Amino acid sequence: MDTLKQIFIDSLNGLSLDVIPLFLFQLLCAGLLGYLTEKILNKKFAIEVVTHGALIAVVAALLASLVKYSVPASVIAAAVLLIFIKTKDESKLHIIGTFIVLALGIGCGLGSVIQTVIGFMVLIPVILFLPLKK
Repeated sequence: MDTLKQIFIDSLNGLSLDVIPLFLFQLLCAGLLGYLTEKILNKKFAIEVVTHGALIAVVAALLASLVKYSVPASVIAAAVLLIFIKTKDESKLHIIGTFIVLALGIGCGLGSVIQTVIGFMVLIPVILFLPLKK
């Protein structure tokens, strides 16, 4: 039985079973921050700046958690996500909004949920109160 447990733990790439609730909390926070960012940006500019914000943030968090101890690899994963996320409107606003959502997902996926939430709380007043143009 101990051998099966070791095989299972090895299949989790060193992830302990005790950390799974924390991992799910990180994914939940990434999805929530991505959803809130999508709603705030779309309401501020009265157009669809970001679509599927929660999904993008959760995928970015998942990718970042897989390469947790390699920040360059997580940035490369975010760049690949940014390249593959295509819409018919390739405006600068869409790219910036998607990058913000990806950065929030990466921050949560790396385990820095508190720092990411603080950064989100600083970023949102900047978006809401500064006269940003298209």
